[in-house]
Amino acid sequence: MSEKLKKQIAKMSFEAAMERLEHIVETLSSQKVNLNSMIALHEEGSLLKEFCEEKLAEAKMKIEVISLKKSLPNEASS
Repeated sequence: MSEKLKKQIAKMSFEAAMERLEHIVETLSSQKVNLNSMIALHEEGSLLKEFCEEKLAEAKMKIEVISLKKSLPNEASS
């Protein structure tokens, strides 16, 4: 199940992954699911968390590159 789930998550947008993760947290917090479902949701939640962290790290890098480019002196004015 894990590989299939990873492939499904990889196709998600960051926003969709966060929404699904929030739903999982709410479901687990309600304690209205059986143990097997809790384990499956926990696994999915862990994969979603990892996916979101990777997307945020990518976005942070892009922002840092943009900021670095802006802070470099303009070569055309030298």
